[in-house]
Amino acid sequence: MDPADAVTERLALLVHALSKGTKHEVMEIAAEFDLTLTQLRILFIIDHAQAPLAVNQIADTLGISMPATGRAIDALHRTGLVSRREDSIDRRIKRIALTDVGLGAITRIAAARIASVQALVGALTDDERAAVDAATTTLSDIVARHLPGHLQHGGASGAAAATETAPTPGTESDHE
Repeated sequence: MDPADAVTERLALLVHALSKGTKHEVMEIAAEFDLTLTQLRILFIIDHAQAPLAVNQIADTLGISMPATGRAIDALHRTGLVSRREDSIDRRIKRIALTDVGLGAITRIAAARIASVQALVGALTDDERAAVDAATTTLSDIVARHLPGHLQHGGASGAAAATETAPTPGTESDHE
C-alpha cells in the first residue's frame, strides 16, 4: 500500500469516528425540529454565509432544483428557523437568513459536537493529550496551508462546521 494511501485511510477513519460520535445528538436536534437532511444542510449553508442568501444561491450550493430548495425553505420558514425578506435592490429576490430559533438550533448542534470531543479529550492521559495537541496543531497548520479558509469558524456553528460553503451575497445583516 502506498504510504499516502495509508495516511488517507487513517485520516478518513479518524474523521468518520469523530463525526459518528456526534451523529446521535445532531439527529436528535434535527428530529426535534422535524428537519430533513436537506433542511439541515440549508441551515448550515445559511449559517456560514456572510449575509442573507437568495434561494438560487442556496439551490446552487446544494446542487438541487429551485422548486425543491423553495419547498425546503418554506418548511424552515413555517417552523420559524429562517426568515424571508425581499432583496433591497430586486424585490423579486427573497433573502433567507437564520432567525434566533434557527441560530439556537445551530448553536445546540455545535455544542453537542464540542461536548463529544471534550468527552474524548477528557478521557485521555496527560501524555495522550499532549500527543493529540501536537498532532492537531500540525494538522491545523497543514490544513491552513493547503485548504485556506477551511479552518475558519464561520457563523454560529464554529465546531459544527459543515462541508458546505455558500457564496457571499450583498451586504444585508445576517438576522432580522
